[in-house]
Amino acid sequence: MAKTGWVLLAAVALAYNAAFGHEEHKRDTISGAPLADFSVNELRIPCVEVKNLDPNVDGRFFDVILDRRGNSMNFELKFAEVEDSDFCRALADFAKFYDDDFDDDASGTKILVICERRSNRSKISVNGKNLIPGAYSAVVNSGTNTASAPLQSTSGDEVEFDFDSDPGDIAEGATAIAPDFIQGTVSARLLNQRGEVVAAVSNVACLAR
Repeated sequence: MAKTGWVLLAAVALAYNAAFGHEEHKRDTISGAPLADFSVNELRIPCVEVKNLDPNVDGRFFDVILDRRGNSMNFELKFAEVEDSDFCRALADFAKFYDDDFDDDASGTKILVICERRSNRSKISVNGKNLIPGAYSAVVNSGTNTASAPLQSTSGDEVEFDFDSDPGDIAEGATAIAPDFIQGTVSARLLNQRGEVVAAVSNVACLAR
């Protein structure tokens, strides 16, 4: 990923934790990467998505702590608390995009959208990977708003597009969008020089500040 995309993800994560990390629960001590601490026989895992358990919790994310059972490698759930789904989904999408051992797309082409909305700013990063070398453009949609970035050549098999309402980022090459461009979720498409869609993603939840 180009430098801007890394900086955007880091800034979004740090800003979210600072602004919202303790809003729903006062003591959130589970963050970062999963941790197995054998000095206390605990396994701490942030952002665990629940599936096929109960309609009331399916699709939600939890931070969990599991206790080790004796000297075995078996663990049992001791503690769970709800975590913000939009934040966890952004981290999960990021991990899946850069995990070369995981491939759930037969074509191999991957797309990642990271977006952030503030009261006075909209910011979107669109990244493509495993692309045939060449030039690509990006189109983003949110609500009734649409913006297109001009053709850009790949770097290796990757390409990145930035959309921003901040004048400084626009001056550095980001495609200009309005401060209120993001209206709920964001959808994006990557197009080749012939205007053919090579990758797309819909209804990406954006982090809010």
